[in-house]
Amino acid sequence: MVGHRYWIAVVFCLLAAAPGSWVPVLSNVLKARGWDSTITWAFLIPPIAGMISPLVFGARADQRIAAEKLLGIIITAGSIFLYLAFLALEKASSPWLFLVLLMCNALIAAPGWALLTTIALTSLETEKRSFGLYRVWGTIGWVLAGLTVSGLHLDLSPEVGKVAAGLRVLAGMCCFLLPHTPPLGVATRGLRSALGLDALSILRDPDHRVYIITTFLLSVPLAAFYMHTPIHLKELGMERVARGMTLGQVTETAALLVMGLLIARMRLKWLFTLAIACGVARYGLFAVGGTSPHLGWILGGVALHGLCYTFFFETGRVFLSRRVDPGLRAQVQALLTFVSFGMGSLVGTLVCGALYDFMVEAHHGGWAGYWGLLAGMCVAAGLYFLLGYKGMAAGASGGGPTKAGR
Repeated sequence: MVGHRYWIAVVFCLLAAAPGSWVPVLSNVLKARGWDSTITWAFLIPPIAGMISPLVFGARADQRIAAEKLLGIIITAGSIFLYLAFLALEKASSPWLFLVLLMCNALIAAPGWALLTTIALTSLETEKRSFGLYRVWGTIGWVLAGLTVSGLHLDLSPEVGKVAAGLRVLAGMCCFLLPHTPPLGVATRGLRSALGLDALSILRDPDHRVYIITTFLLSVPLAAFYMHTPIHLKELGMERVARGMTLGQVTETAALLVMGLLIARMRLKWLFTLAIACGVARYGLFAVGGTSPHLGWILGGVALHGLCYTFFFETGRVFLSRRVDPGLRAQVQALLTFVSFGMGSLVGTLVCGALYDFMVEAHHGGWAGYWGLLAGMCVAAGLYFLLGYKGMAAGASGGGPTKAGR
């Protein structure tokens, strides 16, 4: 049935399954082709795109075009460039052609997750309780994609990109069946509005500002997770890396299922703090795995990643959606994408790439020193959050301190 809420779950599943097919194995696929020097550049592309297009497309969804139609168009169009990028990788024609095509895909598709989240949070009743039950299908899609890639022995094959492109086309078609989400904002003239910069108004609230800055700080070390964890796992003897990486999505699934309950019963400050603690422990276990080389340490850290990601990043999307003007919802979700998957990942990819080259490749500290330093970055982000976040209700909520705002 067109417009039914269950299509939200379907699109979450398909949209996450597409990157779940290739992102966890991309480093090893490029290394297998002898394109080691391309790895950092390839992981720079999504954050660069995340800094350019999400806010612009978010403004269009808030002001001019229904979000589900915009989402269907960009997801389908981007899949063409994704397919061509991995075709170029398969033929080993040129690393730069691969990167250019991957960039075209990213620029078009980068706003997708933020737009789908906006549709979900707008369409679902009691979104704080039910959002996780729909969002969890994205995690399930990612897990199924990873298991399928390993099951088909494609962990080192460019074929993963073609699989992802097919999934994206299917997701794009399903987008047109999503609940109708018309623009609720007022289109105004001026560059600020056109670029989606009205979302910056939420930074006037101290808690919003602290959360956004902490998101950036956590996104910097997070960039290393998909870049270098697969390489570490392969060095320790794991052949089916995509399967091992899905362990983080298994715990993410469990976290999403209880997210609504925890939001209702816990102060958000402590839920966010728990997430950061899991992030610190994740890289702490990775560091132990660097001194005592055993897959168990790394897989334990991968499992903690699912809790960190869900309880900080996904809970934060619900947190901000409930506290902003409905006419800014798509732009605020896009702002989160800009800060985390855009600016944070861009800085993180550059920093983590340089640290990896110096500490792991050049053997100045090795894996233990590298992961330990990233754990320290997470500790610094946690201290900033604990000192800065007060838990007062947002001015947009129109009331005094509430449990929702704490």
